[in-house]
Amino acid sequence: MTTQDVRYSRLDPELRKARLIDATLACLKRYGFQGASIRKICAEAGVSVGLINHHYASKDELVAEAYLAITGRVMSLLRAAIDAASPSPRARLSAFFQASFSAELLEPHLLDAWLAFWGAVKTAQAINAAHEQSYAEYRRILAGVLGDLARDEGWRDFDAGLAAISLSALLDGLWLESGLNPGTFSPEQGIRICEAWVDGLLASEMQGFRASISAC
Repeated sequence: MTTQDVRYSRLDPELRKARLIDATLACLKRYGFQGASIRKICAEAGVSVGLINHHYASKDELVAEAYLAITGRVMSLLRAAIDAASPSPRARLSAFFQASFSAELLEPHLLDAWLAFWGAVKTAQAINAAHEQSYAEYRRILAGVLGDLARDEGWRDFDAGLAAISLSALLDGLWLESGLNPGTFSPEQGIRICEAWVDGLLASEMQGFRASISAC
């Protein structure tokens, strides 16, 4: 074990994980998923390959853990924004949108990581499992607020889960576009796009849309 390994091992477990995840993200940004080898990640973290292999069976497992760590931070930020908003479901949705387009979530380093993660989802089982876990949690957050909105509005037969898929697809598309070309729209415009989606749901002429959601 190298001197660097000893120092690394003596760190608090959460700090060790954070440093290793930062190194993983840096390599994903620099080399992409295919090019980000365990050796390169170890060099970035300043530890030996043997130390990393002691904790992870493969690069896929390490990247999957980085994925879950990043999505955990995102979920915590989104939940905190919702909890701090006023009790009305519409206000909580607005808080969710504002947090989604906050500087922290639109940070280029994070968006580059998302692109690398998404590119690896279909090629690595561990990363696919991490994606399914985090995406399910994300949909549950949205479905909870949308379900509260439906109850407040007195909507019958409203499928909050399906509506959450629709809204999350819109948000994912906006995040992807922002990651590929940040100049396409501003964060304020992204928020307005999402607010317009809710406005459409609330509009009386969208009754047929609500019925079609529940019928799918």
